[in-house]
Amino acid sequence: TGQGSDACHSGGMTSHAHDPFACFLARPARYEQDEATPDVRTAIAEAICERAGNQGCRTATDLLAVLERAGLTAAGMSRLTALSDLPAGDLDSATMAAQLGSDALELVQQALDGHLAVSNFENFSSRLANIFAYARDVTGGALADYIPELAKQDPSAFGLAVCTIDGQQAAFGEADTAFCQQSAIKPLIYALAMGLNGENQVHRHVGREPSGRRFNELALDPDNRPHNPMINSGAIMCSAMIRPGLPVADRASLLQRFVGSAAGGSKVGIDQAVYESERGTAKRNLALVKLMDEHDAFPEGVDPAAALDLYFRACAMTMDCRQMAVVAATLANGGVCPTTGHRVIDSRIVRNTLSLMLSCGMYDYSGEYAFTVGLPAKSGVSGGLMIVVPGLGGFGLWSPPLDRQGNPVRGIEVSRLLVESFPFHLFAGVTGS
Repeated sequence: TGQGSDACHSGGMTSHAHDPFACFLARPARYEQDEATPDVRTAIAEAICERAGNQGCRTATDLLAVLERAGLTAAGMSRLTALSDLPAGDLDSATMAAQLGSDALELVQQALDGHLAVSNFENFSSRLANIFAYARDVTGGALADYIPELAKQDPSAFGLAVCTIDGQQAAFGEADTAFCQQSAIKPLIYALAMGLNGENQVHRHVGREPSGRRFNELALDPDNRPHNPMINSGAIMCSAMIRPGLPVADRASLLQRFVGSAAGGSKVGIDQAVYESERGTAKRNLALVKLMDEHDAFPEGVDPAAALDLYFRACAMTMDCRQMAVVAATLANGGVCPTTGHRVIDSRIVRNTLSLMLSCGMYDYSGEYAFTVGLPAKSGVSGGLMIVVPGLGGFGLWSPPLDRQGNPVRGIEVSRLLVESFPFHLFAGVTGS
């Protein structure tokens, strides 16, 4: 997985000839933009046709092929869907301006100019394929068996996907196989609770410090709150603050829609068998709810049993690695989904969420992961792992065998190889490596 020669464009930043990925460290997120006027769209379309022609790209089919090599596909990005409807024959700027929004036009222009988050995406994908192949040979770990349905997973299953803040995507292995998210859903439970209640209200009832304890340990902080939203008690508390006046099914549907929006508008399911399995083996979580209830930790008027039920449904929500990577890229992009261009999460909420993922997202391996990998991440006992590279994109991974901390063994290896191969560690820039 040696470094490539031209995989990243500096976007006007200082050039780092020795390190083509160094510009990722200073790259700002790309936020949603207002729709341009028809005249502006026409000007962009004319520039696209000129650049495409200079690169030997004459037809819509040629253009789609160029974009696909850059990691952009109409199938994977709703804002590029209209590209597939362009008429056959030579590219026509007037037709393009009429059929494509300004966001799509600007993205196509960036791709032709080599100004995407990863300009040489083929090289980048090849290096990720090497990392995936290396990690696939890693053995060890065991399936989570305290939830019976998780013990039925295939230990050889392994998927990896990436999505950049510009919507460039690649996938490897079983990246299209849906799996229950378990604790990997906790950052989104927290983000939705924040969006509905505000920062002060949420953190009146849940802390933001690493607990130093097991994720399901019967312990509260000195203020009788869960230590943070990334452990079971904290996620149950955040679940309690998601529209508590509604029936649980409606609250779960709201969370599904929210997660689906962050995943590019795709459908997020619930694995009923996992949900039932969770409910049937809930003694520790029931004890956590009782502990919090005894200490009056819940907001006034909340039904703790309903909060726990919503939490179980959330853990049973299913996505595949591709969807998880888009969620990670939405967080990397300050809350704007790169495949749709829509803002899903307020940028301040994203900042808070990423901060807690960095400090608390990997169970009681969180400190070591922050030290060695230096990226916000969240794992789950089904083998899922979401990794965020702020300003660049995100990764979604699934590999069921877990280490003793409850993190996917192959996921830890992929994380190590990513920061060894690319300067993705948040503090790599201070060393120039």
